[in-house]
Amino acid sequence: MGILSLLKNFIFFAGGLFLLILGADLLIQGCVKLSYAFLITPLFVGVILVALGTSLPEAGVSIVAQIKNYKEIALGNVIGSCIANIGLVLGICALLKPSKANRKLFKNELPVMILAIIIFYLLSQDLILNRWEGLIFLLLLVIFLFFSYKGAKVTSVELNELKEFKFRRVFEQINSKFMIILLSISSLGLVIWGANLMIKSGVFLARAFGISNWIISITVFAVGTSLPELATSLAASFKKIGSISMGNIIGSNIFNILFILGVVSLIKPIKLSPSMLKFEFPILLLFSLFLFRSKYTGYKITRWQGLILVIGYIIFIILLIVRRG
Repeated sequence: MGILSLLKNFIFFAGGLFLLILGADLLIQGCVKLSYAFLITPLFVGVILVALGTSLPEAGVSIVAQIKNYKEIALGNVIGSCIANIGLVLGICALLKPSKANRKLFKNELPVMILAIIIFYLLSQDLILNRWEGLIFLLLLVIFLFFSYKGAKVTSVELNELKEFKFRRVFEQINSKFMIILLSISSLGLVIWGANLMIKSGVFLARAFGISNWIISITVFAVGTSLPELATSLAASFKKIGSISMGNIIGSNIFNILFILGVVSLIKPIKLSPSMLKFEFPILLLFSLFLFRSKYTGYKITRWQGLILVIGYIIFIILLIVRRG
């Protein structure tokens, strides 16, 4: 295997990741810009609009991988991204800039995320997610979106919080809803293009270095596609918009499970390994339950809690490589 082939695929992988991040960032900007017109709460923006935008890289990678029959990548990317979102992204955000989140997040959205994980686990006991179970995920997502939107009317305090979001110049100058929607749709194309580049080059590199598809999907792909969440949550933390910072992560995990796995299993049933139920699932649930501790620290993830999350994530990666490497 030639050095030029390796170099070419490294460049394609990096280029695909760049397109994913750029596309997701543009889409987030568009979503927040449109939220002003409908006076939607920052919590709704974070949990639904921004979370949907930052979940598109995972969606792009998993859907393209499933179509191309790389099933380990399709599933591993979703599970790995959910774990990375909590352990790595929230952990780093808490270490650098702890921010307080809306208490409604801990009463509504966090329990929904944990419920989605438990339902995912229960439906996976036969080691396959079929099309009917994919429909169940999508139905649960519609119900979640309906009740989230019902409680999304903004107050003056929440509108002031939302105004702290910093737009790129192109979105500051455009007020036409049609143009913003058009830019958002174009960014979706960047996400899909980037996902396709990552899949092709990532599989090539994994085979070149003798790494299993599962390992590379749950680490490199998962961390790579979690970078939009990290960038958005960090920006929101430094702007003291905790509802977007933490809401983005919880909402993204809800979309990862209910939307991405729902769509992927509709394309083709997903086969699971028994070891995933014994290792990755418990780790994901443990990280998720740990977030409830923030109820006792003023609805804020402290730096100590952030340190625990990051160390826990590093231990998870080491154990994963030892088990499956």
